[in-house]
Amino acid sequence: MSLLSPLFNCQQATLLIERRADAALPFKTKVQLWAHLHLCPYCKRYAFQSKYIARQALALAAPFPTGDGLPPAVRARLQTLVDAHGAGTGVL
Repeated sequence: MSLLSPLFNCQQATLLIERRADAALPFKTKVQLWAHLHLCPYCKRYAFQSKYIARQALALAAPFPTGDGLPPAVRARLQTLVDAHGAGTGVL
């Protein structure tokens, strides 16, 4: 079955699910994939999981904030704890 047939098989559908994450599909292909996803619960689940994994990976790849990173109040509280520990008072 070619990609130009009215409906895709599951192997073709999963390939297109991954392709559409990187680039827009042609209109006709989008419609055919939409039809397949509405008829096939397995590919529909695959599409959901694929999108979920991509979002999670993107969130993990987000850059960490630059600079001091800690708000001044937290920084002061930590310094107080470090100083107290060094003086042996054990104040919390």
